Amino acid sequence: MPEYQPGACNIGHAERRRRYLTGVIGFAATALLVAAVATLQTPPVWLLATVAPLFVGFLGVLQARAGFCVGFAMAGVYDVSDDGGNRHTAPEAGQRADRKRAIVLPVQALALATAAALALYLVARAVS
Repeated sequence: MPEYQPGACNIGHAERRRRYLTGVIGFAATALLVAAVATLQTPPVWLLATVAPLFVGFLGVLQARAGFCVGFAMAGVYDVSDDGGNRHTAPEAGQRADRKRAIVLPVQALALATAAALALYLVARAVS
């Protein structure tokens, strides 16, 4: 079982699996949106809307890979148990480090989502 490390690790295996599932759901929603745009032959600009589900997908995967939950960090808790459901309040110094880290992952996810949505849009424009 991993140990709580302020600013580095605040979730264990069960919570990581939940974040991966969230990522998969975000990417599946992206695929559905792309399929809808293609099937309905709507303008490619609608593909820019994929930024939202892509953000969910990337944030879920980034959190799972990092072993770090943004929501837990903002709430000041951690759960590094193997089975989940064992939340503890993080120490004050740990909460400060966690909140600093909690800013980085969403920014990374947004940058990746924006780049991917823009790439989808540009490819669609090139082929249409």
